[in-house]
Amino acid sequence: MQLALPALDMDPRLVDTNPDSVASWVERLPYTDLHECGRQMLDALRNLSRTPMEVANRHKLLLQYLKGLDRYYPALESEIIQTDLTSAPRTRQLAMLGAALFEAIFIAFKRTLSERLAKRGLLEREQQRIELLLYTMMSARQLLSICCQSYSPPPAHFWYDCHQLFSFALARGWQDKHLENDDSPATIYRQILLLGLTSTNRLSMPELLVAKQLIMDLAHQTGLVPVEAIQGQAHGYLVDASRDEPPRFLRIQAETLEAGCYLLDLAPAITVLNHSIEQLTKVQNTSNNPSQVYDELYLLQSLAAEWQQPRRRRHQRLPIQEVIELISTVPAIWYRSNGMSWVQAGNEEAAPPPTTRAPPPPSLFVVVNQSATGFLLRGQPRGQTLRAGEAVLLTHPGKPDTAQLCMVCWVSLLPDGVDVECGVEIIAAKPEAVMIIPTITHPSDTPQFSLRLPAIASLRRPALLLMQGRPFSRLREFRLWDDKGDMLIRSSRLDKQSPHFQLMEYRDSDHF
Repeated sequence: MQLALPALDMDPRLVDTNPDSVASWVERLPYTDLHECGRQMLDALRNLSRTPMEVANRHKLLLQYLKGLDRYYPALESEIIQTDLTSAPRTRQLAMLGAALFEAIFIAFKRTLSERLAKRGLLEREQQRIELLLYTMMSARQLLSICCQSYSPPPAHFWYDCHQLFSFALARGWQDKHLENDDSPATIYRQILLLGLTSTNRLSMPELLVAKQLIMDLAHQTGLVPVEAIQGQAHGYLVDASRDEPPRFLRIQAETLEAGCYLLDLAPAITVLNHSIEQLTKVQNTSNNPSQVYDELYLLQSLAAEWQQPRRRRHQRLPIQEVIELISTVPAIWYRSNGMSWVQAGNEEAAPPPTTRAPPPPSLFVVVNQSATGFLLRGQPRGQTLRAGEAVLLTHPGKPDTAQLCMVCWVSLLPDGVDVECGVEIIAAKPEAVMIIPTITHPSDTPQFSLRLPAIASLRRPALLLMQGRPFSRLREFRLWDDKGDMLIRSSRLDKQSPHFQLMEYRDSDHF
């Protein structure tokens, strides 16, 4: 088994190799300072994997560092989940630091496992080696999980090492061994594969947490079929243990592939998903408020579709390389569409307090390419919130009439931890700022910022309302304020929904 490992080039005299003093150092780490604490642990873990020493001592040191990581990581994960990753540079840095920490843990376990396997002697027990293999694979799973949470790819050699670890477990007959209340190498490997082929950067953070739990649970339902057992051709996800890459969807021909290649059989897992989809569809069809189950239903449908076949490009991409201004979130877009003011003409009493700050100025992004339905953007958010399902307004600098309302489809943090790439889907041109409030309200309810999208006669699309949150219910009545005054309307059909807004058709109340 050849795993990717750094050179043993650290002088042991420059590194603390005493488990007792390391335990004391771990206790003194500045856990309240997430960045400094993470930096110190990262340096120590990297040095551990580069310093020659006895494998038993390396293992003891690694366990001490893990105690510190168990204390540190919950606070780090909470910061990443609760704070928008793309709009906050500090959170982006912490996310990259977290990924680097778990990469260092993975490397340290690989080093310890490799040295333990190379050691020969009567006192070397098989159970110790199995446990080290399991912990190594669990650290790989955690590394990939935090990479997904930070919208960043796993490091180089990650996939090759995962394939090698499972192949080794299979060769030794250890694939079904497990620790108490934990998973076996076969299950962990399937979880890693399933997580790797899922487009997690298209999910909001709440969706991602649900999807990860589904993947952990449904991995037991997947199988690995050796390609030599496939008769003729098959289409599916190929796992090639000789390549540093996740499963690829392609046409599989056994005679063209070498040993160590598998078809990842997802049919049983998809069957479970489809059963849940059927149940939720029945609930949605009989509910007066279908948006309650829409999010879960949409997530399950997306996963089932992707596991059957990944998304394919439907439109040609044209390289553009032009600069545009980007504004995100409905309130900021409303402010811009309302002439850079929080006060709507004719509806001054609904304005927020005069002390309300203006939203951040637009960020400049480069349009990398364009298709008939959207754009690929790259740049630095600088205070703008970029997350899957968020509304954004794109405008050419100095040309407000070119404004286009879009929705973020996916987000990817580039390796430098500074620039962000995202794909956006065009929704409509030149949204209009309106205010909305339900006619049946609670005492604390106030008019909400909303956007009205013009009708498109050529597409037979009526005018639509974009509203934050989950206000939609069939025939629910609202009072709408625009530049002509106020009117009563009723929502009639849900057109689109993201984790952050709803897009709906509406009619004047008089039409009902």
